Amino acid sequence: MTFREGLLKARGQITFIAALAISTGIIIYLETLDTEQRIQGRAATELARQRNAPLSISPEISAKVRANLQRSEEIYSSEPNAAASRAALLTSLATAVQLSILRPEDGLTRVQKVIADMERRTGEITPVLVSALGAAAVAFPSLQDRIANLASAP
Repeated sequence: MTFREGLLKARGQITFIAALAISTGIIIYLETLDTEQRIQGRAATELARQRNAPLSISPEISAKVRANLQRSEEIYSSEPNAAASRAALLTSLATAVQLSILRPEDGLTRVQKVIADMERRTGEITPVLVSALGAAAVAFPSLQDRIANLASAP
């Protein structure tokens, strides 16, 4: 048998190996085309993970936030119509939830009470109260529509 006859007999195997090599090269090329989206996807996933991860805060800050929350609740209970007491309580609740000092469900319940009270008894909407409403909207996304209505009230 000559070399030429051997090649003719092995043409099926040679075609298979050539097709395998070409398809592998195409797959590798296509994988490199998708690299940017994969990197962006990984970065977005990592950022979302970091946002949901509990923050590491010092015990001093935690104690200050707890004390401020308690003080804000006391002031709000004595002056529920004052814009400053509303703003202080909303900001304290939003901060406590974002720092994992207060459970989100508890914070949401308390903020809903303040929002409901504000909807029933409208008062002065000061820039400080609008800022506090913004902080509450960030911490409690489910209340954003209600908060937007309050923040835009005359």
